[in-house]
Amino acid sequence: MQAAKKTHRLTRAGLTALLLAMAMPLVAHEGKSSSTPADGATVQASPEEIGIEFDGAMRITRFEVTGPGGPVRLAGPPGNEPTNGYFVEPEETLPAGDYQVQWRGLAGDGHMMSGDFAFSVEDE
Repeated sequence: MQAAKKTHRLTRAGLTALLLAMAMPLVAHEGKSSSTPADGATVQASPEEIGIEFDGAMRITRFEVTGPGGPVRLAGPPGNEPTNGYFVEPEETLPAGDYQVQWRGLAGDGHMMSGDFAFSVEDE
């Protein structure tokens, strides 16, 4: 009886370890690793480009920049090809103020990911 209980505990422990090992890739999604400008940064002039880099391939489905005057027009829409970085130029010089960037994308593993970052532009 004692040996059966010990075997049962070892079997449960082994199954638990196996399930945890199998679940780890589900937690490790691609995500934003850096942004341009950096999140929370204050830049001295209108940035030439705004973008994000990822720690894995991402297909960008939404990339919106909002500033003191509302939505910022960008030089190009998000693409359909997976990429490790997405960068776009503002169509016009950004005036001084606070800006919010919101993005959404489809990771290589098929999961929808999203995030945001903010930066400020100072008067020149």
